[in-house]
Amino acid sequence: EHRGIDRAVKGKILAQALDIDFRTLQSRIEYLHKQGCAIGSIDNGYFIPTNEDERRAGIIKKQRTGIAINNAVNGYTLAELDWIDQLFKEE
Repeated sequence: EHRGIDRAVKGKILAQALDIDFRTLQSRIEYLHKQGCAIGSIDNGYFIPTNEDERRAGIIKKQRTGIAINNAVNGYTLAELDWIDQLFKEE
């Protein structure tokens, strides 16, 4: 049982316990999120929040991940296709 942020479990350990690979675990957690299940994740792993502070901690982590992904997409979208050639030309 992993209720509470102090009992978070690493994804790889949880996947092993469920006898699935890590990507399958991530997919199942994503599905459960869409079904309205509160499953938080922090650097220490996954957990079921037991209060609003824990819920908020999980939300903040997701928001930061979303911002990082958005920044990567923007960089990818705006990158010149010959960026690698330009990089080596400068050296």
